Amino acid sequence: MTNIISVSRRTDIPAFYSDWFVNRLSAGFAEVRQPYSGKLQRVSLTPADVGAVVFWSKNYSPLLSKLDTIEKTTKNLFFHFTITANVELEPDVPDYRDAIKDLIFLSRRYSPKQLVWRYDPLCITDQLSYELHEERFVRCADLLKGKVGKCYISFVHPYKKVLRNMQKYSTHVLQELSEEQKREHALRLASRAGAFGITLYACCNNYLLSETVMKASCIDGGYLSELFNVSFDTKPAFPRKECACTRSIDIGAYDTCAHGCLYCYANADKSRARSAWQRHDPDGTSLSMNVDSEVAEELDHQQVLPLLGI
Repeated sequence: MTNIISVSRRTDIPAFYSDWFVNRLSAGFAEVRQPYSGKLQRVSLTPADVGAVVFWSKNYSPLLSKLDTIEKTTKNLFFHFTITANVELEPDVPDYRDAIKDLIFLSRRYSPKQLVWRYDPLCITDQLSYELHEERFVRCADLLKGKVGKCYISFVHPYKKVLRNMQKYSTHVLQELSEEQKREHALRLASRAGAFGITLYACCNNYLLSETVMKASCIDGGYLSELFNVSFDTKPAFPRKECACTRSIDIGAYDTCAHGCLYCYANADKSRARSAWQRHDPDGTSLSMNVDSEVAEELDHQQVLPLLGI
């Protein structure tokens, strides 16, 4: 059974590491450090082992010129595209109008069925109200009509590193909302999305589900199997509570995304993440480190295992 390669929940590879990714496809493997055990594992990226690639990004522009090269490994590509227009929270993300042009390009080249628009997470602060979120959401949905059929949302979780980074790098204060308030907001967004032919899905936040807010599965082995006519593992990955994803192999690394989003779950500190991006080696075998020959030789004898988690 071939693998679904996640590129990547842990960092924005299309935006910052597209050269590295293409180089790894050419080499036929990548080295990935397990986020919890710290163990290095070699992941095969040969055409025989890659059944599909699921991308995650806020900026696909650097990747678009490389699609022909990527398709030499597999043409089974799926794209999560985060577009929110919330420049206050995402200071280094391209203008949403430019991002929408790239999404439309991908939709035309492939299919709306191979795309998910993410307005994610909903981060309501003392300076960014729900009403402003709704206004921007509608603005984006209007431009995306007919180009994408699904939109995934969630509400930001107040992890300690999220609160710490918001305090360190901004004057925004995250607002506490009850589950009932969040449900009301989600229902309103579902209604607005529906007017443009877009169905709203909730990622992990099961309390948001309703007749108009569906359960999201960001990596859905069953859906991808049907879409690409390839047999994928449909066992649950269980990376976190209420997650409906099935198994995949993620080749990214935490603390490497340089977008600088204030709410980021994947970076402990955005300055450290930007430094990691500036120092990375496009020819290296791993985003987390360059594997020396001794370690690489050791890895040759290890069995490749799925790397689960976000």
